[in-house]
Amino acid sequence: MNPLRSGSAIDAPRVVAPITFEQYAESNGLTVILHEDHKAPIVHVLVWYHVGSKNESLDRTGFAHLFEHMMFQGSENVAKTEHFSYVQGVGGALNATTGQDRTNYFQTVPREYLGLALWLEADRMRSLNVTEENFHNQRSVVKEERKQRYDNAPYGLWYMTMLEMLYGGSVYGWTPIGNMDHLDAAPLESVRAFHNRFYVPNNATLVIAGDFDPEEARRLVDEMFGSIEAGAEVERPEIAVRPIEAQIRRTIVAQVPLPSVYIGFQSTSIDHPDTRALGLLSLVMNRGRSSRLQKSLVFGSQLAQNAAAFNVDMEGAGLFVLLGTASEDSSAEQVEQALWDEIDRVARDGITAREMNAALNHIRASFATSFSKLQSVSDTLAYYHVLGKDASRINDLLDEFSAVTAEDIQRVARHYLRREASAVLYYLPGPAEAQG
Repeated sequence: MNPLRSGSAIDAPRVVAPITFEQYAESNGLTVILHEDHKAPIVHVLVWYHVGSKNESLDRTGFAHLFEHMMFQGSENVAKTEHFSYVQGVGGALNATTGQDRTNYFQTVPREYLGLALWLEADRMRSLNVTEENFHNQRSVVKEERKQRYDNAPYGLWYMTMLEMLYGGSVYGWTPIGNMDHLDAAPLESVRAFHNRFYVPNNATLVIAGDFDPEEARRLVDEMFGSIEAGAEVERPEIAVRPIEAQIRRTIVAQVPLPSVYIGFQSTSIDHPDTRALGLLSLVMNRGRSSRLQKSLVFGSQLAQNAAAFNVDMEGAGLFVLLGTASEDSSAEQVEQALWDEIDRVARDGITAREMNAALNHIRASFATSFSKLQSVSDTLAYYHVLGKDASRINDLLDEFSAVTAEDIQRVARHYLRREASAVLYYLPGPAEAQG
């Protein structure tokens, strides 16, 4: 008997050593996570704020992403954009990102500059310059980013449109870039209020990873962050998701070269037991030339120039998406039908032992690669502390994936990827206009 068909899990070899770390809290509520790794003389400093686009109100979107930019506009002891020159001046690198659930700021520097990186993060946590000038300047930057990445980019509106279709009316119904009309209408007082509410130590997690002395790190953290006052207790938004009971369809007509089709489904949050099975299903569908979508749509029938599938798990919801861009001789309808055919095959027949092993091997290789990097380890520790409520889950991830059975994957395909629970978006070539 094939063990995959009987529902048993696959025994997975341990491909990465357990990630060791210390965790404690400052008196102002700041969570600190220390991960020592002395393979290279560098340190990675990461600050996660538990605020993203889902913390915005329906008529004030885009604030979290705005502050991704605002946080580099200077503070009491650091002039505008000097954060970049300080870090890059010692040979370091830095960046920031915003999502639905969090905003993070990070830098990697030579180990002797740990104090500099901590001082820079502490100074802007304590005294960010939220001024009218900075607000107007960065609002203009965000507007230009929106034009370049979304409004004027081929197929650029598909993801935000899919979120609206799947989660309209909930706090997951928009992307972090937000609505530019909302930013235009926002008074400075509302921007400051958003900052004062969320960018506080009791809503932040600081991760230090790399080649450092833990006693010295604790001393520096307490010295630089310990005196920052805690903010008011942060109230979390209610996540009220309305299940889709009848298929939603929408079409965007724009200046794109070829028709593209997107089929989306509401899926699961970070801590849902089906999340790992959905992640493996996306790999079965899309990872490598031998995957379902690549074999069938791209290299087999050649209906599509490209095809993909992925699962996104967020703090309180998730989405599973399949997509394909038609070849020159194919239509959107043909691509859509081919995507549904692959969904139906998994739901009806399940997956093979070869597919299961390939997906798990990809997961193992991915973990081995990512956990060799300080940034990936730091971000995963913060991710599971903030959104998963337990940073130690970093060491359970491989076991969680390995516990998934082929029957689990078939079950989640049947349960989540149903036509009546789907959102189907067509992106068609033509004059730029949207159709319902």
